[in-house]
Amino acid sequence: MRMILITSKLFNYLSCYNLTMKTDLITRFVINKSSIRGNIIRIKNSLAQLKKSLEIPEQVVSSFNEIVTVCPMLAATLKFEGGLILQIQGKKSLKLIIAESDNDFKIRGTIKLADNTKESFQDLIQDAIVALTVIHKDQKTPYQGIIEVGSGEIKSMIEHYLTQSMQIKSKVFFHQTNTESFGVLFQELPHENEEQRLITESLWNDIDLIKPDTLSDGHEEFLKNIFSQNDVQIFEEHSVEHECSCNQEKIYKTISLIQENEIYSSIKNNCIEMVCEYCQKKYTVTKEEIDIIFNKTQRLN
Repeated sequence: MRMILITSKLFNYLSCYNLTMKTDLITRFVINKSSIRGNIIRIKNSLAQLKKSLEIPEQVVSSFNEIVTVCPMLAATLKFEGGLILQIQGKKSLKLIIAESDNDFKIRGTIKLADNTKESFQDLIQDAIVALTVIHKDQKTPYQGIIEVGSGEIKSMIEHYLTQSMQIKSKVFFHQTNTESFGVLFQELPHENEEQRLITESLWNDIDLIKPDTLSDGHEEFLKNIFSQNDVQIFEEHSVEHECSCNQEKIYKTISLIQENEIYSSIKNNCIEMVCEYCQKKYTVTKEEIDIIFNKTQRLN
């Protein structure tokens, strides 16, 4: 009986692992002979893990899913080691939405709303500031751009920002089921010759005819169905995973940025407890550690 139990657990583990590998993927592609490039994504388990500890009103779920989905799509366009943060800072019921992805497609995110929020996402975001921060590992100062809210639709916000601010013509499509989120990003690069320009213009117009629900057909099938008359080059798939980058050292750094008297006044039972706003992991920091952070005592070797 014991051997059967272990085998059953192993089978369940392998089944879950296989499911993650099939559903949580992002793939880059180019349409040969045109100047169109892009990437296509499908996430399920990583999205569920990210939202596991969050309370999200039903009327906001779809837009939050799109925000999380688009971050690795934008990260896939980076040509350097780093990542990006999409942050929405509101003034009323919408306190904060943050979604992050690095260039290895490790994602995390959080949302903070006022209790019993009833407004739609489009209403919540109207007085908010939306910022996209791009982090280059080898540069000290990150780049930050402000995204125009407009109608409050994530698709139009991202398309407008990439096209107007980044000067790259872009089109974004999303689709969701009860458990999965899909997305595809198309971008038009500068043309190399007249033939490429003509092919690109024809394809670019056809992209508007896409039915977003066909994104659930699978990356390769979706692209080949749309561009059946063209040579589509599909690159290696990459896994998308939920992974929070919090750790004890970052907690120490956060404490060092807070007013000293505020930290000491928060000490109870000779320690303070801090919670990561992304993954809700709890960290305990003792008074002795706080003394070291504020140079009250010498650090021990």
